[in-house]
Amino acid sequence: MRHISKNIRNEPNSLKEVRSTPGATFDDCDKSAIRQALLKEQGFLCAYCMRRISEQVDSKGKPKMKIEHYDAQSTAEDRKLNFLNMLGVCKGGEGGAAHLFHCDTARGNTTITVDPRNENCEQHIKYTPAGEIYSDSPLVDEDLNVTLNLNVRRLKTGRSAAIQEAKQSLKAYNAGEIQRQIKKLERLNKKGQYTEYCQAAIYILRKKLRQL
Repeated sequence: MRHISKNIRNEPNSLKEVRSTPGATFDDCDKSAIRQALLKEQGFLCAYCMRRISEQVDSKGKPKMKIEHYDAQSTAEDRKLNFLNMLGVCKGGEGGAAHLFHCDTARGNTTITVDPRNENCEQHIKYTPAGEIYSDSPLVDEDLNVTLNLNVRRLKTGRSAAIQEAKQSLKAYNAGEIQRQIKKLERLNKKGQYTEYCQAAIYILRKKLRQL
């Protein structure tokens, strides 16, 4: 999970128009425009697991990503049309076995403590070289491991691969080269995308940097 800098200026005009319409609901929105705005804002990564997301559609014509309301619509009626309350997330194993659900699909409407919109969220999250995500905070750790179920095998494998790739991309094992690699991972590429699972690799590289 990485910090997402939410900005009302990224809100699509169509959402503003719907919000100004009395009695409007989320189903009245141009969801494609919202998805596009969220993808650009998040660098095409899921707000929770950092898998690549896009507006591509599946065999049934449904987008391969979802619009998540951090504060659920069922409990936060006043924020259902608030762009700052919206996040782009992956399908989270939807349609598969329930024990493999993750991200929003696993969470449902459960309230969580960890919030990718909070600029301090990354300070509470740690990773192992094997790709496990955890926190020293019991509440945050429960969010990560139970509510969001972010340690399913496919996610741990993906994070571990990203960590190994970042290490192997180092031309030398010194402070300058590690810092260069970190800065690369913190930047968007030419397509406006962050590297998949980038924050896990950044965490491990920063840890190595402190050990030098």
